[in-house]
Amino acid sequence: MKLERGGERGTGGVDGLSPEALVERHWESVYRLVYHLCGNLHDAQDLAQETFLKALAAADSFKAGTNLKAWLLRIASNTFLDLRRRKKTARARPMEAEPAVTTPDGVEQNELMRHVTSAIGQLEDVQRTVFLLRTQEDLSFREIAEVIKTSEETARWHMMQARRKLMKELDGKV
Repeated sequence: MKLERGGERGTGGVDGLSPEALVERHWESVYRLVYHLCGNLHDAQDLAQETFLKALAAADSFKAGTNLKAWLLRIASNTFLDLRRRKKTARARPMEAEPAVTTPDGVEQNELMRHVTSAIGQLEDVQRTVFLLRTQEDLSFREIAEVIKTSEETARWHMMQARRKLMKELDGKV
């Protein structure tokens, strides 16, 4: 596929966006999702890049008028699952510590974030994906259902299960 600059259809982009504009507009959402799924900065960068390469290669499969962000996040989620299968790991590794933010309650805040991050990392992959798409990307349950290829009701059920597990895990720690 030939990639050219410009925003017109047929120029190597998706949904009328040039490859550069596609990445610029959606990098943060894709990166945030894969980072929270894999918990590793380097793998997240690789997964985000691979997501956009796959999206550009499959640009013809995108249906105009549908949700581009949900389509990209589905590719990102599937790319993460492909990586897990390749590595043959049973669960995602614990997340690396993000750079510390200095606040007056910095120590307490860091401790709280460590507990929350650990609890999210212990969720099953689908529950973690649904939880992150809802809380971090503010997707509707209909959009989440599109991303994980399920019904809206099942997406809601996974969110409810994630919340229950998080509440149980964080009970007394927050």
